[in-house]
Amino acid sequence: MSQYQVAPAPPGPRSAARAARATRRPGSLTTLVWTSAVSVVSAVIGAVVVFAGGDGLAEENILDVVDDHPDVVGLPSNTSAADIKSLSGPLWDELVSERAGTLAARAGFALFTAVAVLVFTLCARKKAATWTRVLLTISGVIALFPHFLILGDYEPDSVMAFSFVTLLATVALIVCAWLPGTNRYARERKAAAAPVAAPPAAPGDGYGHPPR
Repeated sequence: MSQYQVAPAPPGPRSAARAARATRRPGSLTTLVWTSAVSVVSAVIGAVVVFAGGDGLAEENILDVVDDHPDVVGLPSNTSAADIKSLSGPLWDELVSERAGTLAARAGFALFTAVAVLVFTLCARKKAATWTRVLLTISGVIALFPHFLILGDYEPDSVMAFSFVTLLATVALIVCAWLPGTNRYARERKAAAAPVAAPPAAPGDGYGHPPR
């Protein structure tokens, strides 16, 4: 014979409201996802510009900055563009190769950190779990370093423009990861995923009859 049990009480209005809020994505998390997308896309485009430009981009970069800042490309402070144009052979090739290597190294670092930001954004976008936001923050902070180097140097204007956009978007996504709305959403998603204990069965006499 079936055991007599009392059906659990339906959730109250407060519990229902909490459950409804838990399924609503806050604006801060949506902004995090979009700023992360902007950061990653800008970093990737900047890296593609550098890799596609190769030695030609490095040579153009040298000629652009040498008049005002020859020390940036490893030349004496009194060097002019006319002096650079008179260079030929191994000396010029070495100068261009060294500058191209510097540009490529920074672009590669920026591309690697952009991939890390993308991966942890995808992990954080659904539940905004604390561990995913911690890893996203760490990767975002590391991602800032190559762009600080690029903006502090005299790289091609197109590369600097994309780095500036990436830097701003990365700072924004780090802030959004820890705004109150994101924190609340993470707590409520965690609470909603926690197992709920079954209500205890009503006491009876073992034959399906309630106690007298």
